[in-house]
Amino acid sequence: MEAEAQHQTALDSDQQQVGALYAKALLGCGGESVDKIVAELEAVVSECLDQHPGLESALASPRIAQDQKEGMLDRIFRGRIDDRLLNFLKVLCRRDRIGALRAIQVTATEMREVQLGRQRVIVSSAKPLTDGQKTEISGALKQAYGTDAVLVEKVDESLLGGIMLRIGDQVIDGSVLGRLDSIRGAITDGVQAAIRDQYESLMSS
Repeated sequence: MEAEAQHQTALDSDQQQVGALYAKALLGCGGESVDKIVAELEAVVSECLDQHPGLESALASPRIAQDQKEGMLDRIFRGRIDDRLLNFLKVLCRRDRIGALRAIQVTATEMREVQLGRQRVIVSSAKPLTDGQKTEISGALKQAYGTDAVLVEKVDESLLGGIMLRIGDQVIDGSVLGRLDSIRGAITDGVQAAIRDQYESLMSS
């Protein structure tokens, strides 16, 4: 299976604890749709909260009533994401945990990878990797470890053209890698417009 490239997100210990608690609950209720829900959660974070910080502010604001927040979530996401994920977002609002959504998303993704027998690998390189390099790295790791690699990319110009991999506590530099072999979009466009309409009108009222 081709490796999946992701961006690394640093979490402190408190975020990790909250993320683990809620991520486990979300995966537990996902059933056969768990992979779809995890992918949708990633899209909610990357394509919605990251692109529209005012939405997150509105959902976390104590000045906005819970029923207004839930109505806003319904208008933005109903029919576009799984109902279980939509209800999960509402629960986070009720418990004042919407600010932990990124930690929950990262942890849920990592937990699901473990369930599927995938190995998360942090790849640091001086420049962004090409598709060909990613394929070669994942193939080498598949041969070496017998599991599918999920590549988490980091750009570190200090490596001066080199590459370094971190697998758990193990660090593999470019020379070792050479001996081994050589070296996910928005939910819908409609979400973007819905977000702008809902939180901007609410915050200005």
